[in-house]
Amino acid sequence: MYYRIVNSKYKNELINILEMLWSIEKDLNLSKYNETEKKVYYTIAWQLSHNGLCNITDVINSSGFSRSTIYKTIKKFEDANLLTLEQSLTDKREFNLILLAN
Repeated sequence: MYYRIVNSKYKNELINILEMLWSIEKDLNLSKYNETEKKVYYTIAWQLSHNGLCNITDVINSSGFSRSTIYKTIKKFEDANLLTLEQSLTDKREFNLILLAN
């Protein structure tokens, strides 16, 4: 087996990035969620920052997770007041996701 020794500069940068991520997760009250749930949250945030809107179908398509996983996670976030749902004005079958400030 071949292992490459990571340059200490990159190792330190990686550690700094992970510490920043953990700090952000703590600030957003995401620490208690599993990695799948965090990915759903980050997918919503990414969609909102790039498109201005994010609906449930966007999250399903972007994340690669099942519809069931997305709905369960969104319900958890809604119960924790991390986000709210608003019916789409253009498609009454769809709901837009709005992240709430803590």
